[in-house]
Amino acid sequence: MEKKDFIDEMEKEVGRVKEYIPPIAILITADAGAGKFELARKLSSGLAIYLISNDYVRNYYYQLSLEGKEEFDILEESSKVNDERVSFLISHRISFVYDHNIHNMKSYEKIYKKLKNNSFKIFKIRIHSDDNYNIKAIRERKMDYEKKDKSVIGDNAFYASNFSEEVYWQIKKQKEITLEDDWFDFVINRTDDEDKFKQDIYNVVEKISDYMES
Repeated sequence: MEKKDFIDEMEKEVGRVKEYIPPIAILITADAGAGKFELARKLSSGLAIYLISNDYVRNYYYQLSLEGKEEFDILEESSKVNDERVSFLISHRISFVYDHNIHNMKSYEKIYKKLKNNSFKIFKIRIHSDDNYNIKAIRERKMDYEKKDKSVIGDNAFYASNFSEEVYWQIKKQKEITLEDDWFDFVINRTDDEDKFKQDIYNVVEKISDYMES
């Protein structure tokens, strides 16, 4: 498989992004399995903004095997590429939603400095979810490199691998969410009621759209 040029791929897609003044950046906080990617997809398609997914690059490299490199090298390489992709969008003032867990102030400040310097309007969204729900959702995931959501601009592939409950708790500990609810612009409570979750997402999309159009 030929190695992908991620920036070239982005340049071919960004023309579809709606121009907002100021540009929008939407940051998401949620535990693994809570539905970050579903939320990000709906925000991308509903607001016509770019979806940039942390998993998209990492799982591409896992698929490629990156010439036999170790997992640490894959994570390091994908982190570097994602930083470059985020910087590309910010420097070109392209509105986007970031499917990456902004779990504490350190992770927020890392991207906030770049956004502030380029006068982005930032929206912060938290998904609350139950651990049992998250673990069940992760177990039922099916990695599909071919499935795509064509209504999404940007990272529209369903790159989400399943993993064990033990790994879930390890990730939760490593990325413990320490941000209070009143810090966020929107808080969504995730339950087994899929229709309510979709309606809650729709309401958030509408509110952001109304705010930017006012």
